[in-house]
Amino acid sequence: MKTIFVPTSGNSTDHAVFATALAVATPFGSHLEFYHQRLSACEAAVRARHVEFCMGPALTDALDSLRQQDEKLSANASEHFREFCAKHAIRIQMTPDGTPAVTAQYLDSVDDPEKHFLRHARHRDLTVMGRPAHKDLMPSNLIEMLLVESGRPILIAPCSPPKTIAGTILVAWKETSEAARALGAAQPLLERAGKVVVANVYEGNGAPESLGDLANGLAWHGINATTRIIENASHRAPGELLLDTAAELGADLLVIGGYGHGPLREAVFGGVTAALIRHADCPVLMVH
Repeated sequence: MKTIFVPTSGNSTDHAVFATALAVATPFGSHLEFYHQRLSACEAAVRARHVEFCMGPALTDALDSLRQQDEKLSANASEHFREFCAKHAIRIQMTPDGTPAVTAQYLDSVDDPEKHFLRHARHRDLTVMGRPAHKDLMPSNLIEMLLVESGRPILIAPCSPPKTIAGTILVAWKETSEAARALGAAQPLLERAGKVVVANVYEGNGAPESLGDLANGLAWHGINATTRIIENASHRAPGELLLDTAAELGADLLVIGGYGHGPLREAVFGGVTAALIRHADCPVLMVH
């Protein structure tokens, strides 16, 4: 995980996202690419539903307001970046020079957010994002789109900045290709973790044997993982059980595959995954 894409909104959520990105970057000496997406007034008007009902002077005022909002968020994003780098003594540079320390750069673009986000996410090892708030007129399905189309893992930052993500790691396991890809993406972190727990919400189908074999495979990588079967006698939602387990363990990171069936939103955010993203107190690493 040497290159990490860090979208910055210019809102207060930046602080937790930046801290989460730094927690990942520090053990690897990674390069952080902070990115702010700007929108022209015309593009923002298309994405702001209320503007379509404006006419005459009201339309002019609405466009001026959107332009001012973009300028404010852009200035905030740049300031957040500079302050964060100064606070943590992170060197700002655009090209690699072999330094083992964390480095950073700042980029922005105007309009076509889907195109720009996908390109940056595909070209980097990891994307770190905040929980969706939809206050900056970005695509409402941005996280889903990046998960499905970037081919890269995404780390969802919690609301509060984490101190570390490599203390205790909980891996939510299910016999799916998505879970396997998430495990592979998390392996560099698992190798540095103080404790790894692989858990399965038991659905009456081969979990004990499956987890034992998985733990044995991880042992060959020097990862001493313990396993846990989460019984669901009360028929609670699996996401709630995983959240309870993460809280009980004091997990610093939760790893899960984004999977499901149906349209794009349901396929990625169906059930378990949606609950974890909305309510997890720790960062959530996802791969579709």
